[in-house]
Amino acid sequence: MILIRLLLVGILLTACHPETSETPESVAPGSGQPPNILLIVADDLGYTDLGAFGSEIPTPNLDGLAYSGIRFTNFHTASWCQPTRAMLMTGAGAVETIEELPRLETGNRNNVLRKDWANMAELLQDAGYQTFMAGKWDLGLEDQYRVVESGFDRSFALLEGGGSHFAEFFWGERLYYEDEGRRLTLGDLPEDFYSTEFYTTRMLEYIESADGDRPWFGYLPYTAPHWPLQVPDDWLDRHAGKYDEGYDVLRRDRMRRAAALRVMPEGADPVGFTPVAPPWDALSEALQQKYSRAEEIYASMIEYMDMSIGRIVDHLESTGALDNTIVVFMADHGASAAWHGIGPVVFPIEESMDNRLENFGRAGSFIDKGVGFGEAASAPLRYYKSSAYEGGIRAATIIRYPGLRGNGRSNGWLLSAMDLLPTFLEAAGTSHPGASEFRGRSIREIRGRSFWNDLVTGEPSDRSDYEIGLTRGMGGSLIRGRYKIINQPPPSSESSLARAVAEPTPWRLYNIADDPSETTDLAADYPELVEEMVRRWESEWK
Repeated sequence: MILIRLLLVGILLTACHPETSETPESVAPGSGQPPNILLIVADDLGYTDLGAFGSEIPTPNLDGLAYSGIRFTNFHTASWCQPTRAMLMTGAGAVETIEELPRLETGNRNNVLRKDWANMAELLQDAGYQTFMAGKWDLGLEDQYRVVESGFDRSFALLEGGGSHFAEFFWGERLYYEDEGRRLTLGDLPEDFYSTEFYTTRMLEYIESADGDRPWFGYLPYTAPHWPLQVPDDWLDRHAGKYDEGYDVLRRDRMRRAAALRVMPEGADPVGFTPVAPPWDALSEALQQKYSRAEEIYASMIEYMDMSIGRIVDHLESTGALDNTIVVFMADHGASAAWHGIGPVVFPIEESMDNRLENFGRAGSFIDKGVGFGEAASAPLRYYKSSAYEGGIRAATIIRYPGLRGNGRSNGWLLSAMDLLPTFLEAAGTSHPGASEFRGRSIREIRGRSFWNDLVTGEPSDRSDYEIGLTRGMGGSLIRGRYKIINQPPPSSESSLARAVAEPTPWRLYNIADDPSETTDLAADYPELVEEMVRRWESEWK
């Protein structure tokens, strides 16, 4: 309670006294010891799922980073996991950086990160950094595409896109984990394995073993709070009863707090928000119990992740390294809205799982929280994961480093996951080599733009022509400056968006700078702009 009061006081002080301190010389690119870099990615986290973004879930460690750093309200990702990771690693678009190879004999999809792009770890290695990873890779399962062949000195990696958070394999002895390049079987995991705890402990081991004379880069992509929603038994009931009033009440409360905290995107329309999910009161009592219980477990996953991040922050602070470490926390896209274990069967695996209400969140269960609670974490932005509308691609993001202009406030600059690679390189005192020969292969120029100098000076660079292009199924979207075209159909509560996006609809046009809730289609008013942006999407981003 004392910590929460201090954080609230900090918000009030920041509002009354904008940042005026001089930028220390240590943050100027290329001067002094390069900073360490810690990139933390949460999987399927919604925009308002952190306390500093409007949540009721206790996240004191991330809130502390947020209130002493910068909260970004216009940071864009892809609409699902793998393409966001490709954007992060390469500084370019997902379609051009991911190659879809034939499926493996095990049935696994085999999408890989193409080798004609230099990735973040390789480039930072060449800049003198030690490179560590613990968490979800999802960018290649075999041969030269694995983590150990992608620029990381030390790693523990979940190779696939998901799996149980415990020591159980849902699909038998499949690919799953690698430890320093060694493929693991189920028997290699400790009996008390829990993904969030294990990734955190490994990252701490890597940081503690680092050469103190060289900077390090730590990549910590958690699988939490991605389905299946699971937590250790002693965390199952931490939020018991908290969500019994349902997702409609939660959505209204979240939007109100986000507005008070100044993280609701400017121009968003909470009053006119139209939910996809049916009203909470229209659900049967049995469904209400299942959905609210799933949300309780989801909240516990986020609180556990925050506690784990606190372990790393405490270590950095105790060793004097925190103030020379750029800490970035981000979600990989909008909140998940799947109904695993509750609604219609979507994955065949669900038929063999123990999804009784009393087993929710335990080993052997396979559940998610559904559309209503997914929307509650995205509103007043439209929709959620798998959608290229803003609720699916605008992600809660925090950067914490002393002396940056704007520390303690929210920031509405148009940014994307593609920008972190060049930003980290500039902070490290180097830059991307451009189209050239790199490590014996030809690489291509990136699309992302560094915003490190913008952070140091507090002066945003001109991004009126900056583009973020996305593709899903046959459709997609393109953001250019303040305008956005999109031809994805709206989802429904009765069909998965993944199926719906296979059939595109006529292109819509939104001014997301003034209308981030995407309520007013401007396509009829600006047909020439739409036509020109569609040509651009088809030639560069499709």
